[in-house]
Amino acid sequence: MSSAHMHVTDDNDSLAEMLGYLLEQLILHKLNKNQIITIGLSGGSLVDLLASMLPRLQLPWTYDSTYGNYQSKLFRQLPLTENNIIKIDPNLETVEECAKDYQNKLQEALNDEDKSFDIVLLGMGPDGYIATEPVTLTLDTINRAKYKIVVITGETKSTTIKEVLREKNKTYPISQINNLVWYHDKAAAKHL
Repeated sequence: MSSAHMHVTDDNDSLAEMLGYLLEQLILHKLNKNQIITIGLSGGSLVDLLASMLPRLQLPWTYDSTYGNYQSKLFRQLPLTENNIIKIDPNLETVEECAKDYQNKLQEALNDEDKSFDIVLLGMGPDGYIATEPVTLTLDTINRAKYKIVVITGETKSTTIKEVLREKNKTYPISQINNLVWYHDKAAAKHL
């Protein structure tokens, strides 16, 4: 892992600021070309980090569970409509129906050219997992994103990060993501 792909900050505020700057640049790049931008979000502590940072970004926001967390902590602060958000339908009978419905919605919404997100923001649990059951993005879908960014905070994840980055342990799903850019605080990077 080259240092160009790893960013370590002192605390969550610094992490949010650094990540915010990157996101602002990536988003503005697409918007300046009059292109639609698609962003995949994971759950966990990433919700709070994004909620503290995204509303402060100088972006021309358009007017045109994880979802509940994002809705209560982030989406309400942004001028987004329900049409801007693709969510899992909790009213479907089975996990399989839910997953298929979500897959269809994603395929319809993503760019017809390459069917990939522009940016995927991921978190990682202490166990190294980035995608969980029952309904989530597949590793293939995540790998097709143009930019893959993982945001990791807290000492409980430091051993896993060491195993993935230093020891090249390939048993963790996060190790299967290509060209991943890592953002973490000092506590998470403790063993690097």
